[in-house]
Amino acid sequence: MNAIDEVRAKTDIVEVISASGVNLRKTGRSFMGFCPFHPNTRTPAFAVYPDSQSFYCFGCHASGSVFDYVMRKQGLDFKDALEQLAARAGVRLEPKSDQERQEDTQRTRLLEINAAAAKYFNYVLLSHSRGAPGRAYIEKRGISPEMVEAFQLGYSLDDWTHLFNYLTQKKGFDPADVITAGLAIDHATYGPYDRFRARVVFPIRDAKGQIVGFGGRALENEVQPKYLNSPETPLFHKSDLLYGLDLAREAIRSEDRAVLVEGYVDVITAHQHGFRNVVAPLGTAITKNQVGLLKRLSHNVYMALDADSAGQKATVKGLSVLRESAEEGEGGRVVVTAQGAVRLESDVSLRIIRMPAGRDPDEVIKSDPELWRHLLDSAVPVMEFYIEVFTAGLEMSEPQNQRLALEKLLPLLAELDGVQQRIYISRLEQVVGIRADLIADMLRGGIGRIEPERRRPGVPRSESRPPVPAPVAPSMPANTARNMEQHLIVLALRYSTVVPAAIEALLEQGLERFPHLRGLLGGGLEDLLEDPANQQIWATFSTLPITQRPANEAELLIWAEHLAQPLREHITSLLKQAQRKPQDFRYRREAEDCARIIRQEQARRLHRMMLQRIASMNAEEVEYSAERQLTALAQFIADTSAPRRSTTFPDLRDSIRR
Repeated sequence: MNAIDEVRAKTDIVEVISASGVNLRKTGRSFMGFCPFHPNTRTPAFAVYPDSQSFYCFGCHASGSVFDYVMRKQGLDFKDALEQLAARAGVRLEPKSDQERQEDTQRTRLLEINAAAAKYFNYVLLSHSRGAPGRAYIEKRGISPEMVEAFQLGYSLDDWTHLFNYLTQKKGFDPADVITAGLAIDHATYGPYDRFRARVVFPIRDAKGQIVGFGGRALENEVQPKYLNSPETPLFHKSDLLYGLDLAREAIRSEDRAVLVEGYVDVITAHQHGFRNVVAPLGTAITKNQVGLLKRLSHNVYMALDADSAGQKATVKGLSVLRESAEEGEGGRVVVTAQGAVRLESDVSLRIIRMPAGRDPDEVIKSDPELWRHLLDSAVPVMEFYIEVFTAGLEMSEPQNQRLALEKLLPLLAELDGVQQRIYISRLEQVVGIRADLIADMLRGGIGRIEPERRRPGVPRSESRPPVPAPVAPSMPANTARNMEQHLIVLALRYSTVVPAAIEALLEQGLERFPHLRGLLGGGLEDLLEDPANQQIWATFSTLPITQRPANEAELLIWAEHLAQPLREHITSLLKQAQRKPQDFRYRREAEDCARIIRQEQARRLHRMMLQRIASMNAEEVEYSAERQLTALAQFIADTSAPRRSTTFPDLRDSIRR
């Protein structure tokens, strides 16, 4: 038993979730409570299953193991969640390698240097006689003393070596470490000098509240750049950070909405006026990793950037970055739905806040908080934003302009789902002036998946309610399911150019008749992996470009050496256990068989969980959509459990139907 399995075996998910503040009530073999991941105050929707040591929310569909719960609840990665649960369970993790220990030691030193620098900057701002320019700026922007303290704002003196001398001579830090932290620049002739000079300083913290870098705002117009960030360091990676996230986490989770603004002061002003779910990327373009940070807290992300053309271009650029990174194999296919969802491993509902011309969030919030609330409520889906941007300034009576707009919009339109695609085809007909049927023809018949119809108004629930399906087959033993998953990920790692694509095609084929189950079951290899270690390994592996992926087992073992100790141990164990290698022509078939069985088991388990949930509710509490999903799951299980058709001989089932 490796460390991950030992932690899992010694951890009770009910105890962990209860200790986090969720009040659970036992109902049969499960526990129910209000979901901590979305607004849920009327009917408990959050189920915890001691038998499988898992949780599932019938409202927001959050689900997973105790590792998933801790990662999502606290915004941690797998490594940090494992360490926390191991400490709780009294499990000793394997000692780190020499390189890992050196990296940890350096990280600790740099964090200490940043903390000391932040205190220095804050002292200069509040108490130093030469900090008056910084104090004047803070007063001019209307930032309260409470916000100065909460965000640890500071000021850097207009001096070449004041901070460097303070850190090295008074605090005793190594000059090389101060340079590595990005606080000083080493000049070949004059030696080290301070990076931040005569600037208001904004400490930049990670999700845990640790200071990993700084941003500086120049006070003189002629000083360039106006905003200066720390360089890339062992701590500071601009694309992985969001300003204010450590203070916004709880508000984002409780309000189930994150708001992205452009500047540091925008964030501070929002928090000062009670809008504490506001954060900012360190630059105008949002990145895939930043979306990933927010997904752990909420799947609803709002972007509020300037209304001018530059702001719109920045928004389009940010969305383009997401799409390009997905095409390069950095985290799964991105799909923009009409509701604004950007699919990146799991759905993120991304909407655009249209700011008044010439005004930024800071100005709007200070002068009219109610207007800010209205702008949030009026945010438009991504597709609507694209239509506005790509048709702005074009005279649509000109065929050339129609072609230009459609060249940009059709690829996005092709990615919409079902009925929503038809809605936006009609919208494009109005805006561009081309008939809807011609636009549909351009999409080559891509309109086919239609959402299930809703209950007709005025029809009693008893008349429109679908019959409760018969019980499905029981689940497979847990060890069988785990072995199946382990074999699947080994095949995916060994044959990474073929197996993941084959699995995605197989899953998509299975969901063709059940598009409304896609959000529950997912359509990628990552959706089949339930072991947190397997999830983390595949998430890391899939970021590699296809051409750089290991080609054989020996290269896989070399690649695994760069993983954290528990994951390295896990993947090495998997490869050693998988002694039998499939013949080259069978590996794809074996992977598909594993995927098919795992998907059937997922559907059975979800079906059983939904039955338990519905059985514990009064008739008036049962949502019609839940009943439809239950019926669809039963049909999906029946379809996918049927024997596969032969590619050579006629199928007797066709004769029976005739």
